[in-house]
Amino acid sequence: MDKPWLSHLGGVCVLCGRAVETHKHLFFRCNYSRWCIRALKSIVRFSWPNRAWGEDITWASKRYMGRHIVQVAYRALLAAIVYHIWQERNQRVFRHITRPSSTIARNAIDAISQKILSIELLDSVSSRGLYRLWRIPWPVRDTA
Repeated sequence: MDKPWLSHLGGVCVLCGRAVETHKHLFFRCNYSRWCIRALKSIVRFSWPNRAWGEDITWASKRYMGRHIVQVAYRALLAAIVYHIWQERNQRVFRHITRPSSTIARNAIDAISQKILSIELLDSVSSRGLYRLWRIPWPVRDTA
């Protein structure tokens, strides 16, 4: 809604109803999206500074840089929560369906957990730590 040609639509955030809906507001100034981030933090210790959008993205690109599975998982989780918040916004606008922020956070975590499960990781301390932290059962691999 932060496009000038859409200003006639009102532009109030459909997630919180308190502010003009812009990308900066939606990710993560909106109370609803902040609750989604808080839920992520409580479930998988996801770090997010919650400053200005540009600063947060710069921070995340440094914090979650690298090819290590933990860094990849958290980058994917950030992308997933943005996707799921946007999906929730569209559900409310077009289908009048509302879900709690905890459900959105859980859906994002579940999506990335499924991706993690699809990767055959080496048995390492960090891999097991990621599985434990995200409450993913350690897969039993057939060694035969």
